[in-house]
This record gives sequence, structure tokens and C-alpha cells, in this order.
Amino acid sequence: MTASFRYARTPLLRRTFVCGAKGFTLIELLVSMTFLVILMLVVTQVIGIVQRTWVRTNSRVSQFREARMAFDVISRTLSQATLNTYWENEFDPLGTDIAGEKKFKAKNYVRQSELQFVCGPTTGLLPLAAANSQNYPGHGVFFQAPLGVTKLVVAGTGDVNTENMVNLMCGRGYFVEWGSDEPFRPPFLSTLTSVPLRFRMRLMEYSPTAEMNRIYDSSLRPLVDNETGTNNGKKWFQEGETGALTSIVKDNETTASRAFTRPVAENILALIISPQQEVTGNAGNPYDIAPNYIWDSTLTINPGASASSANPQGTQHLLPPLLKVTMIALDQMGGETLSREENEELREKVLGKVGGMFQKASDFAKELEGTEDSQGELEELLLSNKLNYRVFTTTIALKQSRWSL
Repeated sequence: MTASFRYARTPLLRRTFVCGAKGFTLIELLVSMTFLVILMLVVTQVIGIVQRTWVRTNSRVSQFREARMAFDVISRTLSQATLNTYWENEFDPLGTDIAGEKKFKAKNYVRQSELQFVCGPTTGLLPLAAANSQNYPGHGVFFQAPLGVTKLVVAGTGDVNTENMVNLMCGRGYFVEWGSDEPFRPPFLSTLTSVPLRFRMRLMEYSPTAEMNRIYDSSLRPLVDNETGTNNGKKWFQEGETGALTSIVKDNETTASRAFTRPVAENILALIISPQQEVTGNAGNPYDIAPNYIWDSTLTINPGASASSANPQGTQHLLPPLLKVTMIALDQMGGETLSREENEELREKVLGKVGGMFQKASDFAKELEGTEDSQGELEELLLSNKLNYRVFTTTIALKQSRWSL
């Protein structure tokens, strides 16, 4: 009996074990695959968002790298601006002596400088720009600084070797210009009809060598002749073969024929220069000394500013204590958008709008940054036309302002 009982249970146990090892049903497989697909889609979407964010951030950094470097150069160079202001006797005429020579009597001490600092709308600084105002939006600035830029001297020419004179006084200027790359594109591109001219908004740098600094030109001295009423100010960067708009870099220039104006950054929409003074609390406005953004160190009163009876010489031969510098840059795609022929109307609209802005310093926030209640006019213009941009701004303290004089 015992042996037959064991034999009878063995097949039963086997059958029970086999029936308990059943697989997944079709519905279970479909449900699990659905969850897997959903999970993969979520993971893919997250990876895509991270990748796009990284690409966009990296693109913004690379797109504005050139603008950032140019802005650093402007800030560093402007901080070295100087006028070398000193005291000079002011004389009253006393007629002539028996030899016919004019006689004078010392009356007062006045500030004097042989140099000049000017800034304001570019069309007001450069006469040639006024004829094409839509191509020169924003402001320009021209000044003197001990930068030591000299021409390369070839041995045996008889010229004085100034290569190591790193502190020589040089003229320098910055402004924004719309135009093509025809003057300075490589010569071989001119023979290729498949490569069109490249039109862009460019930040231009005016950098004559110390030897060609026309601020010392005898025909322009003094900058302001009080006896004849002649004002030679600004002519040192406006006129002649060394002018800011007449000495443009060329494709065939050499060290002996180096031009003085060349592009330093592309896709720069505007440069804004605002001379300001330090204020404490609510005592006055920082832009009272240059309410129209215009500063000319040869003038006693800048346009729009108020005269002071306590200081009859005003701001003549002085640098502004502070200089707020703002630069608006477009990304590469925005620059290409404005350069296309089919977008000529958009370009004229944008450049015309920017050219009409930044005439009064008190409207700066409203035109650029906006207020708590409204969006900035320029910001609204660019965003509505899907132009990506970035604003660089800083306030530079000019150490050579010497307002104690």
C-alpha cells in the first residue's frame, strides 16, 4: 500500500507545478509596453529640453562674445581719457605800445587744455554721417589718451623710432555704422560673384597713430581762438585724409598706408554715451551737466545745460566725472535678419527708431529699460520683431576729470 500511494501522488505534484508556472497575458504585455513607451517619451523630452537649453545658453555666450570683448575695450580705453588741464593767465588788452606791439594785463586764472573730449549723437559729430543719418544710429565719442599707438618704423628711413614710446598721446574714437564689408574684405572675395557683400551694423574704432594725432596740428591751434572767434574743435577727427570717415581700413593697406578707422565688432545696434556727475540723495540730477548727451570740453556750457554765475567758465576744459556707457548688441541671427534685402523695410524701421532715440538723458529709462508701468520703447520694438539682443552697460569714473580745478 505504501508503494502504490507514493506512485499515485507523484504525477499530481508534477501537474500542479507545471500549471503554476504560467506566462504574461497579451493584455499585461500591452500595458507594460505602454508604460515603457510613455516613460521613454518623458525621458526623451527631458533630454531634449536640457539639450536645447544648453545649446541656447552656449549660443548666447558665443554670439555676444565679440560684443563683450569690444565693450571691455571701450570701457578700458575710455577710463584713460585725459585733457591734461592746467591753469593759465587770462589777459585784458591795454592797447599797443610805441612799437605797435599789443599790451595785456593779467586779469584772472582760467582753466586751459590743449586736448579735447567730445561725445554725443554721431550725426552731430561727423558731418559726413549727417548726410546718411539712418546709417549712424546712437552716439559717438572722441578723445585723447596716453595709449602709445605708433607707426612701425622701417630701419634706415630717417624717421624717429617711436615704437617703445608706450605713453604717447593718441586720438581715439568709437561710433556705430551700418554698411558693407566691401572696403576691407579679402581681395579674392571680390572676384567671386557667389559671395555677396556682407552688410552689418558695426562698432567702428578710430585709432590714429601718435604721429598723426591732428590735435597738435598747427593749423588747428588753438582749438578755440577767442580773438577771432574761430572754433577748430572736432576738426582733428572730422576732416582730411585722417578723418574718422575718410580713413577707412582697406583690403590692400600696408604698414606704411595703415588706415585709422576699422570695425571691432559686428551686430552692434547702438552705442550710448551719457556724461554724468555724482549726486547725493535727491540733490540734483546726475545728467544735468549734459542733458542732451552732448559734451564738448571746449565749451563753457554744454547744449541744454544751465549756466552758473558762480562758475563763469562752466565745464570748459573738464572731463565729466562719470561716463555711463551702454551698448546694444544683436545676436548673429538678428544681424542677418536686418541685412536681408527682403527685410529692408524692417531695417529702416529699426534704424530709424533707434536714430530718433537717446536725444535726452532724462528719457533713457523710458526708451531703453522701461518703467514699472510700461515696457521700454526699444525693448518693445526689438521683441515685437523677434530680434534677440543684449544690453551691456557700465559707469566709468574718469580719474583725470580734475573738477577741483
